[in-house]
Amino acid sequence: MPLLENGMDEIELIATFDTDETARLAAKALNNWFSWIIEGGDDEEAPDFFEDFGIAADEYVIDREEANWEDAPIARSRSNRIGIVLESANAVDALEELLEALGAYDVTVSGEED
Repeated sequence: MPLLENGMDEIELIATFDTDETARLAAKALNNWFSWIIEGGDDEEAPDFFEDFGIAADEYVIDREEANWEDAPIARSRSNRIGIVLESANAVDALEELLEALGAYDVTVSGEED
């Protein structure tokens, strides 16, 4: 498992979608959501990041301390997949659930302790 500079294990999620376009749109929505969390957005109503997917963003509100992210993760789409590297395993379950809600038919998590 690779270690980050802060000594924490990194967690990687790979989500596979039906189309390249869905993966691209989901990555864009996720990056907006990540930024909102890092900026402390849990104090205000969640914007409609996932409206195009029929999902209410307020169902996926986590605070920065809970996520334990120093910097916002970045969702990168390539073909019909999204890759995300996290600094902490704290929000993996919520993110895995969100990826599936966004339409991912397969989500693989690596680097997480068994």
